[in-house]
Amino acid sequence: MAAAALASGGARVAMADGSHPREKPCGGGVTRRALELIRALSGIDGHPSPDPPVPFAPVGRVRFEAGARAATVPLPAGDLDVFAREPFDAALVATAVARGASLIRARATSISRDAGMWTVAFADGRSATAPWILGADGAAGIVRKTVARPFSRSQLSIAAGSYVDAPDIPEIVIRFVDRPRGYLWSFPRPGHFAVGTCAQADETSTREMHAITDAWLDRYAPAASGHRRRYAWPIPSLSAGDVDAERPAGNGWLLLGDAAGLVDPITREGIFFALRSGQLAAAALTTANPARQYAAAVRDELYAEVRRAARLKAGFFRPRFTSLLVDALQHSAGIRDVMIDLVAGRQPYRGLKRRLLRTLEVGLAWQALRQDWAREPRQLSAPGSRRARARSRRDDGPAR
Repeated sequence: MAAAALASGGARVAMADGSHPREKPCGGGVTRRALELIRALSGIDGHPSPDPPVPFAPVGRVRFEAGARAATVPLPAGDLDVFAREPFDAALVATAVARGASLIRARATSISRDAGMWTVAFADGRSATAPWILGADGAAGIVRKTVARPFSRSQLSIAAGSYVDAPDIPEIVIRFVDRPRGYLWSFPRPGHFAVGTCAQADETSTREMHAITDAWLDRYAPAASGHRRRYAWPIPSLSAGDVDAERPAGNGWLLLGDAAGLVDPITREGIFFALRSGQLAAAALTTANPARQYAAAVRDELYAEVRRAARLKAGFFRPRFTSLLVDALQHSAGIRDVMIDLVAGRQPYRGLKRRLLRTLEVGLAWQALRQDWAREPRQLSAPGSRRARARSRRDDGPAR
């Protein structure tokens, strides 16, 4: 996204990546708001490249599970499409190249800076120099390790699962996991589906995540005879304090996407944040002070949303809350509408508590309110009280 925008504006841009195209450990769900960013880039209705169109699996419903409880929510067309990452990412790269960016198909082995210029050395002996370097190489990438501190284990989630060969299934499954607290996902893709489980890295292991995923797959009928190809990957999952401490830009460098910790710590969705940070980076590099401009834009727009999710995360995965949520999805059209908008990216975390209150699902809304105030037990008031209403306004800000 950043390379395409910069090259379109006449900048000389080189993208360095020795592994494209490749599949990634990812569900591949692309929300409506992310598709809108791609549409603005390419002019193609929801697809990065017209020739050939990128295949995707439309999703018609989402099944939520918590213990023995389950609820199915219909999903309007276009709210969430599921792509295999290999063709999806390749199409974005092709778009950037078509707009004038160059692609260096080699692995970066070192990065250094001298006299205001970065030098990137590659495994094939080549090198490239530039005054600015954009780190879009993930949570464990070489750029973050060079310009900032690597993420600690407590700042990461582990996602581990399998690609399973099976006919197309127009259903997403989200199953909440109690121990360790997290969730399992099953996302349909063209010709196969991606299934995995994620939880905070300092509370689990790759082996445990694979075991949970495999146990669910053994019970899931569409996966009965499908060949499984395992994967695992670390995903940033920051606390509110971690978000406040993040520094996404500095002298001659910007961090984008996962490298900047830009992942929803509840859903672990990072595609939208990666795409949007690419846009913000390109815009910032046309200003007099790119690092300051980019850091301010990321903090105001993206970190603010990640931080709100981080505050809700601890309570969100409590068994009492997830059971209550699935029960509400079974009988409340209002709650189903909220979840559809969350999946599509239309409902930000700001204003979420107020919207839950408007559904009249007071028990669920009150649980959500309590999550933010767990450290202030003496100040809690009953739902609907003047103090509760005042605190809701102060925490949420204007409803959107």
